[in-house]
Amino acid sequence: MSLDLTGAALACFGAGAALAIGINRFDVFRQLSAAAAAIGCLLAVIAGAFLVGGERLTLALPVSTPLGQFEVTATALGGLFLLVIGLVGVGVAVYSADYVLFVGGPPRQGLLLALFNLTLASVTLIVVAANAVTFLIAWEAMSLLTYVLVAIAQDHEAPTAAFLMLALNELGFVAIAVGFAVIGALQPGHDFASLSASALPNRDAAFVLFLFGFGAKAGLVPLQGWLPEAYPAAPSNVSALLSSVVVKMAVYGLILSAVVLLGTPPLWWGYLALAVGVVTAIYGVLFSLLAYDLKRALAFSSVENLGFIVALVGAALLFRGFGKPLLEGLALAAAGLHVLNHGLLKATLFLGAGSVQVATGLRDMDRLGGLWKRMRWTSLCFFIGAAGLAGVPPLNGFQSEWLGLQVLLQSHLLADPAARIALAGAGALVALTLGLAVTTFVRMIGGAFLGAPRVAAAERAVEVPPLMRSGTGLLAGFNLVLAVLPPIGVGIAASAAAQVSGQPGLLDAILPPVFLHPERFPLLVTLGGTFLSQLPVNGLVIVPADASFSSIAPTYILAVIAAVILLTAGILRIFGVAAPRDSKVWVGAGGAYRASMQYTASGFTNPLRFIFGGIYQSRRVVQANHRQGLYFLESGTYVHSFVEPIETYLYRPAVELTRFVSQRLAWMQSGSVSLYLLYLFLAFLVALFVR
Repeated sequence: MSLDLTGAALACFGAGAALAIGINRFDVFRQLSAAAAAIGCLLAVIAGAFLVGGERLTLALPVSTPLGQFEVTATALGGLFLLVIGLVGVGVAVYSADYVLFVGGPPRQGLLLALFNLTLASVTLIVVAANAVTFLIAWEAMSLLTYVLVAIAQDHEAPTAAFLMLALNELGFVAIAVGFAVIGALQPGHDFASLSASALPNRDAAFVLFLFGFGAKAGLVPLQGWLPEAYPAAPSNVSALLSSVVVKMAVYGLILSAVVLLGTPPLWWGYLALAVGVVTAIYGVLFSLLAYDLKRALAFSSVENLGFIVALVGAALLFRGFGKPLLEGLALAAAGLHVLNHGLLKATLFLGAGSVQVATGLRDMDRLGGLWKRMRWTSLCFFIGAAGLAGVPPLNGFQSEWLGLQVLLQSHLLADPAARIALAGAGALVALTLGLAVTTFVRMIGGAFLGAPRVAAAERAVEVPPLMRSGTGLLAGFNLVLAVLPPIGVGIAASAAAQVSGQPGLLDAILPPVFLHPERFPLLVTLGGTFLSQLPVNGLVIVPADASFSSIAPTYILAVIAAVILLTAGILRIFGVAAPRDSKVWVGAGGAYRASMQYTASGFTNPLRFIFGGIYQSRRVVQANHRQGLYFLESGTYVHSFVEPIETYLYRPAVELTRFVSQRLAWMQSGSVSLYLLYLFLAFLVALFVR
């Protein structure tokens, strides 16, 4: 059933791509193409639900290559990612039906929708691929399609950003292909199921290749450079697809290769993945704090969240190496839950940012402001996404971040001192990262939506067309459903993790018993009525029930915070402190209040620029322009600059070296066919010698 539904989804995506061509003649094909994409995504959601429910099936397609036949398979892990593709895709598809009107004329609109449908088809094939050949072909199709999607954007930086994205992704593709080759996955007849059941050669080399290859797509440090360039340059619906679906394929590939295929890992695999993930998370959040471009700040936030997910995968590898299957399963469940939550939340934010850009023509948070009163629906949806990724309870981002943080704090369950130190340090740094993420999203909401409009474009802003609002609202609604009904998301992630880790009782270890065995809690059943099996009447308790797993119940934290807020508000109201009153604003010698006097998004994080000044290499220049002597100030300028270390000290020297070598070897490209044939002959001789 699941593969039949997946095939139907692929057919819908193909039909959507074909319908998009007709936009040149009839505008109705725009809605039809988007509708086909949305229907395909809904079918993918249903297929994913069957897969996480336990359905298994492998099917060979009537197409083959010299390296083997095309095969698809149904697994719970693939089902989790199918759900991400479908849930995110349906919201983005609805949004795109109206959004493409703002990207150019009918030819560009048709191309964008056609490529959008084909990209959905390629990522769907990735998560149901049964062997390396099918996986690699679908992976390369995804990379090329997304390259064109970014390159055709009207942003003048789009071609450069698309080329950088393609270059890093192709390096990653080569590493992934070589990784599959060294473990024998490219031999005909070797599918993933047979590989996972056998002892594979060259596992260490394959793990390094897979971590590099999938890390290039996920944006792991130092390969994150394409995300903050491509996301802002791409159309906003493409940005949502990239951040919420495309980069998640890297997480799928890493779990498939490192956890499913390669077997029991040596401990250094876990240490390496954990370290890379934590460093990536910290790097992403630190530079998200400085970005004034709304979409660039969201791009760095994606770097942070992908780092967090990979850190959890590293923890799972460590726990497997130490023979802790329950902890391994919990780490994978936390990673899978955050894949789902981050996908929905970040897509909501990128669609909201796209609506802001359409309404104002701006992405600069320091120039926006006051949009809450002018774009109520977009502001509300953006707030839901931002609060969710900031980890504010009871939203769904809080659930996965809380569970993931608890997993990283289980160092006391391991006897090895090095592992204890590594996990404790990772947990502390991730806690710092999540704290800084709150600041990131507070500045986004405050800078773009609150206060008074700073420029005329923000003051004239009006809400975007209905389908754009509907797509954003649909994704915000999915987030609220997962927030109110935590067993849904946790159950999906636990089913996938149980299949990967071999822990069938994992769901019982994560969800509190009241969800799974309501008959044992008659009092709560009475209080909750007939909805106990769906509603979290005992709060947001997402803590493992295993006695050896330490945890702090967020239910009581949330209750205490709410009680303190209500008590404080009541006391202030009793004493009249909180009574509303009108007061004049003191503006010094300015005479009248102006919107430019507000705190900007950049000003909000100014203290952090100096706290982390050693990383940022912050520099500020203040210049006063005087008139009629020293004491009469006519104007002043303030310039703050910082250095992105990887861009400055890795990418730029590499580019300069490549340019230098290319110039010196230009004589080899003479245009002579005879000389090129000689090169091929020499390469053939070298290949024979190496063989």
